[in-house]
Amino acid sequence: MIASSSRRLVLAAVLAGLLGTGSALAEQRTLTVYSSLDEDQAKALADGFMAANPDIKIEMINGSTAPIIARVIAEGANPLGDVIMGNAVSALMAADAKGLLESYKPANYDAVSPVMRDNRENPVWVGIDAWAASVCFNTVEAEKLGLPVPKSWQDLTNPAYKGHITMPSPLSSGTAFLAVNGWLTAFGEEGGWKYMDALHENITQYGHSGSAPCRQAAAGETVIGISYSTPGVKAINDGAPIKIILPEEGLGWEIEATALIKGAKNTDDARKLADWVSSREAAQISSKFLPITAYDDISELPPNYPEGEKEKLLKMDFASLAANREAVMAEWQKRYGTKVPPKQ
Repeated sequence: MIASSSRRLVLAAVLAGLLGTGSALAEQRTLTVYSSLDEDQAKALADGFMAANPDIKIEMINGSTAPIIARVIAEGANPLGDVIMGNAVSALMAADAKGLLESYKPANYDAVSPVMRDNRENPVWVGIDAWAASVCFNTVEAEKLGLPVPKSWQDLTNPAYKGHITMPSPLSSGTAFLAVNGWLTAFGEEGGWKYMDALHENITQYGHSGSAPCRQAAAGETVIGISYSTPGVKAINDGAPIKIILPEEGLGWEIEATALIKGAKNTDDARKLADWVSSREAAQISSKFLPITAYDDISELPPNYPEGEKEKLLKMDFASLAANREAVMAEWQKRYGTKVPPKQ
């Protein structure tokens, strides 16, 4: 039997340990992060950061490009979020023009590829990765319907595809917006809108998620989904009869970047996240999802990722895209908005 004094010492030690644990938990800070990255990628990056910073807990709010930016705009001078970890650069630049982002040069800024960073004197964003438009094509459903395999964007205007194509709406999705800007770049402004008029005839509906058209094609709900490669690759690796097509005219693309929200309550921790997300360690994580990372020498793609994507990227003017963002979306809404379903 333990003596009374010894029991008191043991009890005191246990209580001290419990109090210490409680104190450590109480000291853990919460960082609110808005992200439009692929959800698996966002989680992997958040887990990596929290492993390196156990005193910080990330509360992640995922959403498509436009809703995340709309949220930041709506919160204005009283932001609820601290940092945007992954949103289209053209959308971030539009938010910056409204004075909503904080200038910050992350610790790893100079090591990042020049094309993947804001090279202004007072940068507000640093790139994480880049993604591009592509086509997910269900080979089994196409064979049943006798539909040919498209090779180009122009092929998608073939009347044979009427009612067999879905794509996101650029009013919600950054993936759709980069596709639209890609067509305006590849075909010119007049030709781009003429192309979209013809494509619109074949579209079943415009959704709100950039990855959904690939998932719909994988499930046989549509034959063709205009999306990006990552969800299609995941579907292929899960056994879906999907072919990913990189149209021959070239691919619209965008940079996904990190930016600090001006007036955030946890600026110091937000800067820590920006520092870490711009690191080589973070790029190694992102390379498992997309071919272009913040570091030119880091690329580790999953099986069945399409070859030649990087070579097909169009020359995009991101500053111009940011300046024309609202005008392009307004024109798109006027022409095609009747096929956009209400958000659930």
